[in-house]
Amino acid sequence: MKKSTSLFFIVTFFIVMTLILFLSYKVIPISHQKTDSKLSEKNIDNYFSDNIKEKTKAIESIKEIVLSDLGFKEWMDYKEYMSILVFPSDLKNENIDLIIGLNLSKDTGVIALYEKQNDKYVLQDSIKDLSYIDYIKTKEFNDKFLLIVEETIDEKLGGYFYDERLVIYYKQEDFKKVFDKTKVYESYLYEGWKKEKIKNPKWFKLTENNIIDIVEKDNLNIDLHKELNIYTSDESSTSIPSNFKEYKNKNLKLNYTWDKDFNYFIQNKGIITSTKESVGIISMSNQSVDYYLDNEKILYKIIDKKGDVRYEDSDKIRVLEK
Repeated sequence: MKKSTSLFFIVTFFIVMTLILFLSYKVIPISHQKTDSKLSEKNIDNYFSDNIKEKTKAIESIKEIVLSDLGFKEWMDYKEYMSILVFPSDLKNENIDLIIGLNLSKDTGVIALYEKQNDKYVLQDSIKDLSYIDYIKTKEFNDKFLLIVEETIDEKLGGYFYDERLVIYYKQEDFKKVFDKTKVYESYLYEGWKKEKIKNPKWFKLTENNIIDIVEKDNLNIDLHKELNIYTSDESSTSIPSNFKEYKNKNLKLNYTWDKDFNYFIQNKGIITSTKESVGIISMSNQSVDYYLDNEKILYKIIDKKGDVRYEDSDKIRVLEK
């Protein structure tokens, strides 16, 4: 009798405690801010508003919508650290009314291109895997639509490298790079990294400060004025020295022309001597500051009729006269 009474109390206690836990249990919802499924005209108007509260709310909303449109929902938790650039567009020959640059991190950016439909903006295209985006503008020339983007690669912290670039994208089936050149470049090299047994290894500082001008003549041309400098330091240190002195310098004037056969900005045309293949010459290795540190063999960066970009030894290519 005592045994069954004890069992009764145990079962009753278990049931009561279960009910208490069940009734007191609260489901903690996952917090997600609700946003419109489509980017609206109001979002964009508020982004350009002088009202800080409206602008801040619009920025957060635009980030969420763009991330969702691009299928980047896994980045949503990091949106507060991202920066955006919004550029309304008035292109005549393209169904692009809004361009948004979104910097996911300090070294990763994406571009989303939207068409306006009534009071909403609908995603039409995107460019992914960019560096950090500083500025975006468009260019129309005849029937061509070019997207001009200023990007930055900043690896000064631990990487000894900084590069501001002007990159041009051209839309065929997809957007692809058709021009990619440095505006401001700075890097540091230490001889001890390559030659561990070298006595008194030196530090080198390499810089480029280049001016890029896009010129419309009979064709679309790009003039590039390059100022290349190499500095050296005798300071005996494994960290970047405080003082450098000039070691070498070089100034170059280059011209790029849009070529309809290659759909690319090239300096010249050439022929692969062994195969007679026609190629476009994009650049040469001796047009970069890095070349003048080691003066290695000159390589040509070329593009073929299939759109493939590769490097070839200069002695394998015959350059054609313009």
